[in-house]
Amino acid sequence: MSSSRTALPTADEEFTLGALGADGSERAASVLREHGLVRLGRLGGRSDVLDTAALLMPALWHHRDADPDGLTVIRDTGRHEGRVGFAGLGRGDLALHTECAQLPRPPRLMLLACARAAEEGGESLVVDGRAVLAELATFHPAALEALSAPRAAYFGGSDGHFAPVLEHLPEGRWRLRLRQDELARFSPEAEAHLPALHRAVERHTIRMRLACGQGLVLDNHRLLHGRTGFTGERLLLRALGQAHCSLGLDPGFPAPWPAPASAPAGRG
Repeated sequence: MSSSRTALPTADEEFTLGALGADGSERAASVLREHGLVRLGRLGGRSDVLDTAALLMPALWHHRDADPDGLTVIRDTGRHEGRVGFAGLGRGDLALHTECAQLPRPPRLMLLACARAAEEGGESLVVDGRAVLAELATFHPAALEALSAPRAAYFGGSDGHFAPVLEHLPEGRWRLRLRQDELARFSPEAEAHLPALHRAVERHTIRMRLACGQGLVLDNHRLLHGRTGFTGERLLLRALGQAHCSLGLDPGFPAPWPAPASAPAGRG
């Protein structure tokens, strides 16, 4: 896959737990607001992950697969390969998606921390929804119109949720929501434009190989994430939650074009 044209944080711009709790906190918040992603380093273990998450999220959202402390262990369980909605707990490819797309209000932040790297493969995949939005708006406006309709997609099972893939919010901002498995169904109008969406996603996908002790904080309303298949005993810890008000995150992300003098009301 090609490198993203979006300027994600550089590899040497990592934040430690100590920096997030001290002078580096505002810089990390600025990086998160600008890029939707912050890189973490020197995470010593589960307690460091919990302490880091506590600086970013007022409370952890308890996922279906989470442990009592709110962290989810992402590994090959040997029981979930091939089960719909459980691809993350196998060792195959994990299609790019936003977390908890089936919920009316998905958690805003996701923290992923590598506790053990794979022998081969297991690269983290990241896509900036702002770059995807820019490409669709420029080259496929009909696709953007169909994918931003209020009922463009239905995510989840019987208790799922209708939502746009790219939701137009007030103040010229947008929010991304997507999954690419059997738990996503699209309106006929949106489905006709999925090839354009998939091409844009692929074009802006970047790969990141996390070493033990490294991690990522992702804006789940802006970035897609996924994984390549792997061998070995890869193990990540995941935390989900809404963003702490100190981070200054406005709803969604800004459009990749200048706002008009009088912005139209949001459709979402």
